[in-house]
Amino acid sequence: MRFFYFLFIFINTGLCFAQNYSELVNTTPVFVEKVDITLLKENQLYISMPFAKKIVLNPNQKKQLTEKVVIKLELVYTEYRTSNTFNQKKLNSNRLKELNKLAPTVFENRFWDFQLTSQTKAESRESGNKMFHGFIVTFRPNSTSTTLKKEVEYLNAIVTTMLKNDSIEKDTLPQAYKIKTHYDKNKGYIHDTIWHIDTIKPPNPPDFFYNQSLYNDSTVLNSFARNNSWKNFIVVTDVTGSMSPYSAQVFVWLKAQADNKLAKCFVFFNDGDEKPSRKKQPLETKGVYLTKNSSITNVINTAAKCMKNGSGGGENLENDVEAIIEGLKQHPEVSEAILVADNMESMRDYKFLNKIKRPVHVILCGSENRINIQYLDLARQTKGSVHTKNSDIINLQEIKEKEHFFIEKKEYLFENGQFHFVY
Repeated sequence: MRFFYFLFIFINTGLCFAQNYSELVNTTPVFVEKVDITLLKENQLYISMPFAKKIVLNPNQKKQLTEKVVIKLELVYTEYRTSNTFNQKKLNSNRLKELNKLAPTVFENRFWDFQLTSQTKAESRESGNKMFHGFIVTFRPNSTSTTLKKEVEYLNAIVTTMLKNDSIEKDTLPQAYKIKTHYDKNKGYIHDTIWHIDTIKPPNPPDFFYNQSLYNDSTVLNSFARNNSWKNFIVVTDVTGSMSPYSAQVFVWLKAQADNKLAKCFVFFNDGDEKPSRKKQPLETKGVYLTKNSSITNVINTAAKCMKNGSGGGENLENDVEAIIEGLKQHPEVSEAILVADNMESMRDYKFLNKIKRPVHVILCGSENRINIQYLDLARQTKGSVHTKNSDIINLQEIKEKEHFFIEKKEYLFENGQFHFVY
C-alpha cells in the first residue's frame, strides 16, 4: 500500500518559516523536586539560564550542539513564581528561541524527543536561584572500537544463524520471518517483522545499544517487500555507529534473494574511516567500500571491514552522495540505486546531488518524528523515491512550487527548489 497524499494550503509563506514553539511549550510537563546536573551522562550537556530569564550562560557549548546528533531536548524550569501574572509558557518559548539563535541547526533538523521538566522544590526566589534552569541535551552516543566490534559480531551472528538452516539455504527467508500488518488508529497501518522461532531465532542484539527498540524496527525489510519492482540496482548502506539494526535487515533481505542478482553491487560507507572532521571534504571524505553481489559472505565481510575502519559515528553529517557516486561509477550499467540512510543525519555532500545520474530510492531509518528534507530533495532531484517503515513517497518531482503536502500526518512545503518542514 502506498501512502502519498497532498493537501494544498494557501497561507502566508513567511509564516511557514517562523519557528512555532507552541507545540513544545504546551507539552505536559514531568514534575520532579530538583534536577541535579552533576548526574548527567557522557552523552549529555546542559545549557544554563538564570531563574526566570532567557539568557544563555554558557554559549561555549554551541560547537557540540551543532556537530552531534541530538536525540532528546529537555527544558527545565521551576514551578515557583514570584507573581501570579507570570507567564511560564512565554518564558519557555523565549528560552527555546534563544537556544535556536545559539544553535539553529538543532531546530532545522528536529528529530529529537522533547520534554518539559518542572521542578517543585523551590519555595522562594532565593531557593529558585540556586536551582538549575535551561536545557539538558542528550546526544546519540558515539560508538567506540569496542561497541563497533560488538555490532559487527551481531551482524555476523545474523548471517551465521541463517546459514545454519539448510531449508533457508534453499528456499530463502520467508520461512524465517514474515511481515505482519495491523492497523493502529493513531498511526495507521503498521508493518512489523515477526520471526518464526521454531525455524530460526535471531541472535540477541548488543546490550550496549542506546535504543534497543530499533532492533524491532522493520523499515528496510518492509521497504524491500513493498517494492519488488526494483530491478538492476546497487545497494548503498550507511554503516556508521547505530545503523546495525538496519544493516542486519539488508543481509536478511539479501539471503532471501537466493540466486536473484537484482543487486549488482553493495556499497558501504562510514564517513571517512577515522579521518578528523576538519579534514573531511565533500566528495573526498572516503571510507567507501564496495563489493559485487557474489556471496553473502563477501558482502558482510565488506560491511564489517567498513564498520571496523570507521570512527563510530556521532557526527550529524555523512558522505551519502560520495558513496552513491562511487557505486554508480563502478557499475554504470545499473538502472537505479537503493540508499539505506540514517534519517537523523544529513549529507555532508548535499550540494552535489546534481552529480547523481540515476534514480535513488531512499530507505529512511529512524524517521518516526519527521523526514529529513534533504532525502526528499535527493529523491526529487534524481526522480527516485523515499521509503519509511510504513510509507512509499513517490512522484516527488511532480510537486509544484509552493505546494504543501502531508507525509504520515507531518506537513511539508516545496519552495525555491527545496523541501521544507512546516512546524
